[in-house]
Amino acid sequence: MQYNSYKRILIPVVAVICTLLFTGAGVEEWKKKEYAIIENDSIARSNKEALLIIPGFGSRSEGVGDIADYFRGKGYDVFIPSYISRDSLNACVSNLDRYITKHKLSEYKKLHVFSYIIGSWTLNRWMRKNPQNNIATIVYDRSPLQERAPYALHKDLPVIVRLLEGDIVREFSTIPYEPITNDTTINIGLIIESRATKLVRHHRKSVMELGPLDWTVAGRNQPCDDFFYTLNNHDEMYHDFETVGKQIFAFIKDGKFTVNAHRLQYSIDPFTKRKQFGE
Repeated sequence: MQYNSYKRILIPVVAVICTLLFTGAGVEEWKKKEYAIIENDSIARSNKEALLIIPGFGSRSEGVGDIADYFRGKGYDVFIPSYISRDSLNACVSNLDRYITKHKLSEYKKLHVFSYIIGSWTLNRWMRKNPQNNIATIVYDRSPLQERAPYALHKDLPVIVRLLEGDIVREFSTIPYEPITNDTTINIGLIIESRATKLVRHHRKSVMELGPLDWTVAGRNQPCDDFFYTLNNHDEMYHDFETVGKQIFAFIKDGKFTVNAHRLQYSIDPFTKRKQFGE
């Protein structure tokens, strides 16, 4: 009887922890890393351009090594901060500010930004606090599905998520996106993901409690100069840059994505695995 009682308690607990780890939501400290890749330190910052890549929650499970490997050696000093705080979005902003100050990013001729989801919330709040900056380009990675993941995790696994991630997931799930205005000094591009990650598929019921998905550009609530849709899900955005990377560099150079960028929403079931529709 005693064994059966322990079994009834332990099996659900183990299942919850395994589920969280399987979906990649847990903090894996050994994968947390930041980069400052300087192409040529003999050239003054004022004569160079830099690329700031602000990762998101996915960096906890996916890492940022593939990002660094792809973007290095492309003509820009590359910076990838580890800034996500367990405590609050404001703490994330403070961490980002310290990183920007430490690496003197304000001294560059131009600063270009590629930002993942919580990175975009963090960046926009930082910009409202620092309106005088040298940012010339922002490419936002957005996802109608993945942006609901914090809500689903907090709803389905509140205790485990708080133990592993602190209060940031709960807080982020309640904060609406606050856009920056698209003025003439900054070129703004949107990449819209088209498919669900394992995490989102696993928590599909809670994800869809928030209502119908809005795949439109207007639904991202961020004025922009150009946009395109990618078949990548959020996890793949940390590894697959075959198409996305080329489009980011095209946008930095020209202020728009290439003519080959996919500007129509994909007619697919976003919960379908990629291999099931032949891609």
